[in-house]
Amino acid sequence: MLQNISKYLNKYIEYVFIFYFFLLSFFPYSAEILKIFCLICFIFCWILKVRFEKSKIFTKTSINIPIFAFLLCALVAVLCSFDVQYSIHSFLFDYLILFIIFFAIVNTLGSMEQIHRIVNAMLIIFGLVCVYGIYGYYMKIAIRNDRLIATFDYHSPCAKYISYLLPIVIYLLLSCKEYRTRIYLITLVFVGSFSVVLTQNRTSWVAIFITVLFLLVIAKRRYLIIFVLLVCLLMYFVGSSKYSSHARTIFQVSQLSTSKSPLGQRLLCWNTSVEIIKDHPFLGIGIGPRIFRNTYQKYAQEIVNKKNLKIKKIERVSHAHNVFLTIFVEMGILGLISFIWLYVTIFYSAIKLYKTSHDERTRNVIMGIVGSLLCIFLHGATDNFIKKPDVLFLWFIIGILFALIQKQDKSTTTGESRQLAGRG
Repeated sequence: MLQNISKYLNKYIEYVFIFYFFLLSFFPYSAEILKIFCLICFIFCWILKVRFEKSKIFTKTSINIPIFAFLLCALVAVLCSFDVQYSIHSFLFDYLILFIIFFAIVNTLGSMEQIHRIVNAMLIIFGLVCVYGIYGYYMKIAIRNDRLIATFDYHSPCAKYISYLLPIVIYLLLSCKEYRTRIYLITLVFVGSFSVVLTQNRTSWVAIFITVLFLLVIAKRRYLIIFVLLVCLLMYFVGSSKYSSHARTIFQVSQLSTSKSPLGQRLLCWNTSVEIIKDHPFLGIGIGPRIFRNTYQKYAQEIVNKKNLKIKKIERVSHAHNVFLTIFVEMGILGLISFIWLYVTIFYSAIKLYKTSHDERTRNVIMGIVGSLLCIFLHGATDNFIKKPDVLFLWFIIGILFALIQKQDKSTTTGESRQLAGRG
């Protein structure tokens, strides 16, 4: 009886996770009722797993302590916030929800096969989003300011979505040996790469390029690095004037200081964030984009007046255009330390699993996820991924990573137990 319940529960969990990822991908800013329903289902399945399988409420992982340390720092920042009520809302719906998703994934997924099926479904959904985006770009229904947005409202989150999943597809392709699977993965790489070009997001271009070079080295396909460099140079010099001229602005660092440049007021944003940090170094100003935006306007105006900068209108930014500066401003030095501790531990755990795993499919997915994490942190140099919907995709993928780690640890423990029993 319990085995049947567990069997149907595992199938139900798998379908809910796939449906939730579908909602995040195609309805990132809507369908909130359905998303809440999925979260309730996650929690319900989590409770049933604990009840019927007599498992722990929180499965032990290497990031449990960093997670709770980060949440504690966030809670302290909330209590010391410029707007406590608003920060409480941000804490519950922008931070706490992430770790509910994470622990739900880690505590409820049943087997390696199930996890791989979910990953495959994620890649299919990714491909559908990109195909829809390309179609919508040329039909003028998924475009904004001449940039592809696909199912998103702006080109930046669309580019980050592609950056999460394209490295996984690329590494799976590099290590794939089956002909049919190669054709499928090549198709995904093509639609994903073409889509990210159409977003015209320079940060994504640089981040994906560096990530691909990293994956090529790891995959021991060093001769492909030369090929990629030649292709990129060819695209740069003979590509359409719109994209080649847009790409050249990546190297025009001097334009950072001019308000009319394509890079906007990025330098002013960074300088202003540093000034805010100087005044609030320990506890920050509180979490939430509205608090940052209001504080930024005040400090930026003072800098503009003091330095006589020729900026007519200060942009109403909601983050520091750098993930580390954003965390530092919002949560202070302790928040930044806990943030770095958390993500360094995630990277370390992924590399450790890659080295110890004997399952080729698992190793490939793990290294693809490492590429995704590297790519999104490169994004973090000039953008902020700790916001919805970007951060939801991030923690969905991190949840998959640690679900694989848990199943690997469990299979290793089981194998060792069998060996001891055989010796006995």
